[in-house]
Amino acid sequence: MYDYDVFFSYRHRPLDSEITQKLFNLAENYRLPAPLREEGLSGVKRAFRDTEELPVSRILTDTIDKALRSTNCLAVVCSTDTPSSEWVDREVATFIELGRADHIFPILISGDPETSFPESMKLIPDIMDRLMDIRAAGNDIKRMMALASTEMLRVIACVAGCTEEELLREHRMEQGRQTVKRAVCSAAAFVLILAVSLSLMLRAQNYRKEAEKREAASMQILNELTYGLPDRLSDVPGSYSRIRDILYSNTEDINKILRLTRNREAGEYEAAVNYEKLATAENVLGRHNEALESENTAISLFETLAGSGYERAESGAASGYNNRAIILNSAGRYEEAGADYDKAISMQESLASGDKLVLARMFFNAGANAVDMGNGNLAAERFEQSLELFSGMGRSADVLDALSMVKYNYGVLLYRSGLYDDASAMLSSACDDLNELIGINDSLKNRSSYVQTASMLAACLTDAGKYEDADGYYEEAIKAAEILAQDEENISYQQMLAELYNNRGLSHNIRGDYSTADEYYAAASEVYRSIYEKTGMDPDCASYAMSLLNTGENAFKAHDYERSEQFFVSGLDEYDKVADSLGTYHKAQYLAWRSYYELIHLKDFKAALASASAAYEMQPDNTLVKMNYAYACLYSGDTARAQKLLKEIASSGLGEEETIKRDLQAQRDAGLKSENIDI
Repeated sequence: MYDYDVFFSYRHRPLDSEITQKLFNLAENYRLPAPLREEGLSGVKRAFRDTEELPVSRILTDTIDKALRSTNCLAVVCSTDTPSSEWVDREVATFIELGRADHIFPILISGDPETSFPESMKLIPDIMDRLMDIRAAGNDIKRMMALASTEMLRVIACVAGCTEEELLREHRMEQGRQTVKRAVCSAAAFVLILAVSLSLMLRAQNYRKEAEKREAASMQILNELTYGLPDRLSDVPGSYSRIRDILYSNTEDINKILRLTRNREAGEYEAAVNYEKLATAENVLGRHNEALESENTAISLFETLAGSGYERAESGAASGYNNRAIILNSAGRYEEAGADYDKAISMQESLASGDKLVLARMFFNAGANAVDMGNGNLAAERFEQSLELFSGMGRSADVLDALSMVKYNYGVLLYRSGLYDDASAMLSSACDDLNELIGINDSLKNRSSYVQTASMLAACLTDAGKYEDADGYYEEAIKAAEILAQDEENISYQQMLAELYNNRGLSHNIRGDYSTADEYYAAASEVYRSIYEKTGMDPDCASYAMSLLNTGENAFKAHDYERSEQFFVSGLDEYDKVADSLGTYHKAQYLAWRSYYELIHLKDFKAALASASAAYEMQPDNTLVKMNYAYACLYSGDTARAQKLLKEIASSGLGEEETIKRDLQAQRDAGLKSENIDI
């Protein structure tokens, strides 16, 4: 049992206080209709409101805290003054903590939900379901209370234990009975009939208006469920598991609304959008199978709506295939992702009023996937198609966001191909775009994109031998990434930090600072291992494997041969599990690393050449593959080919030249003998 039926929370301002007093009186004086009383129900017997300003301390008084904990429903009077009251927010937060968020009712007297709700209330997924809107032009209190006489029935119904619809029906029937009684006492039969007829006609009009109002409210709630709260929370660290829970809850709420709404197609479209957002949240959490299940549901809904001619469904279906491709790419299923990207692009191009920015994003997504597949020609083609679409689009936040990602992925492709100057220029331009974007919208997403791009640029500058420039980007990027990675549930932030550690280790390795390189490689391996343990996904296994191999290569140069071999064996064992399933790029990387292990530890030159040749056939433009193929040729007696390949690599940048020199010295130190070559 509760001591109070309703607790009124409000800001102590003239209008808020006057309205609260009147609502308080209305609630306590309202008499339930006779049929509900006969069922044993009762309305508000006792309400609570504080009449004094709360103290300056941040702790609720014992009286307030006790009243909140012993109250059935919380009615919050919301005006534009409300958000500046920490006490109203604290009262709402306390009620949420008590597990009674579904018994919180906002009463809007001015402003709108965005400007008048306390922050804690905005986090309640279904709060708009219980909104009582009594705003009136000029803050006309008489008009506001006229609206409140009906709106307050929501709170009273909650206290009584009946549905709002039941109370509203009986309330109006009671009003009708009172109308009839007054008509009988004041007029003859003719007047009575006329009055009752008029009352019935007006009531029918009111019911129709109420139905239309409810329909509009349902659509507003659907929009808030799919676009409102999830989008606001996406920039809050550690929120994606909460977003996923909200979106799961939304599926139930949307299905309830769909049973009530007449505009079923619009409702089903919102349901599809909700499933798509749910898929994105699951993908961020590394739950790829669950993400695919939700995205498949979204695509099915979009395609059904498109078949019935619903206007927005075709673009929704194109978006669905693009999003499913993103999930498949994250899961390392690159061929399937490529097929979905092609389908999304084809569908988007066929739309009469297709959004060019959306199409440009699809092209660059497809290009990034082609990079992962090891198809450099297709990747370059897709990136060029994307960049062409951006011409003439301006410099809005959306354009800068997409444009920077195209340049980033194109830069990665150029970097992997050993074109360091072109890659540096492309990645530097992407950093400039992201800095401009952050000036417009300093969000976590934009900051993480900048960190990722700066990391890749630093790695590229390292290989080009521009160490001081690289160090500046590394310092800035690592500091920012370590802050972002405190959000441990966001796998993408963890991956970004691990990649930074790994690349910083590579930078020190190239310079011969093997001790510092080992520290960064160890840090990278630890983060990659943690990611792989969480997701169990093949791409994460490959990343972990490469970090182990980098550590082994660094230990070899430091003359710690036993430790080097241990890391090579561990890294190759991990990589061997997944290389075949991940496509050409990873298969070639695995074979190149295996070739180097066979060369420096097993000294089996024939096996090393066989592995390196197979890798080179798959990825002849990949720098690591080409380098290890050259070493295998060198120790197999094909000095001319080795020298030609190593000269090509060295000409791309000072960093690569230093790497080759240190590799050859380390090989000589380990007892490998070959003819001298001039690079």
